[in-house]
Amino acid sequence: MVPTAIHRKRARAGFTLIELLVVIAVIVVVAALLFPALMRSREQAQSTGCRNRLHQIGLALQMYVQDNGWYPPLAQRGTDLLCFDRLLPYDPLSWTNAGWNCPTYMANRGIVSRDLVDNESQGISYAYNWLGYGGGWLGCPESVHQYLGLGFIPTRPMTEELKVRSPSDMYAVPDARPEILSNGIAGVIKMIPWSDSNINEASPPHAQGYNILFCDGHVTLVTRRDYLFPPRTAHNWNFDNQPHRELWAPPYLWEVQN
Repeated sequence: MVPTAIHRKRARAGFTLIELLVVIAVIVVVAALLFPALMRSREQAQSTGCRNRLHQIGLALQMYVQDNGWYPPLAQRGTDLLCFDRLLPYDPLSWTNAGWNCPTYMANRGIVSRDLVDNESQGISYAYNWLGYGGGWLGCPESVHQYLGLGFIPTRPMTEELKVRSPSDMYAVPDARPEILSNGIAGVIKMIPWSDSNINEASPPHAQGYNILFCDGHVTLVTRRDYLFPPRTAHNWNFDNQPHRELWAPPYLWEVQN
């Protein structure tokens, strides 16, 4: 049977193997070009979600302070209550819920665990300014207190000496500095600026920096280079807005050197 013109036209309508490979190659190239932009968009969306979450925590924290006259302790002695547990009346989402935590932290296999927090101070995406720039290193003076969490519930409102001098400058709740574990990453609830050689620390969660809630309720990104370098930001950790050099660890313990 001799092929008709219609049959010959249909035979020519299909792709050859070479044409198919060219199309696949073009798709791969376009995908490679778009992938970084898609990743940046994803990271920006996660960072925005993190800032929104911190903003809600800030509102709850401000209401707590207005009602009680003091900032919540990091962990009240004799109880299993953490500072973020005390914000539940003002923010109904518990910190043990994945939705309470930083989206970037959760996307990187972030661990949320009360057991880890209680036993090792790990298992949460946000930290708390519990000691100011003091503490966290052997030999630190204990006579100067510049932190938010007193470790106990006061019997009366904060005195003028204990009040935050410049709320727009003082750190309150930052992204935690997470440790890399075999089953994911685990954030440390204690906000500490110093280096720890025993911890395999993960990279900062957002564009080489940390989203930080300040005491006045605003949230901003602070680069790791600034956040962990005493000469630039030590005053942001203390409620009198002073750097308190007497609390600084020796330079060899500084996480950032310049």
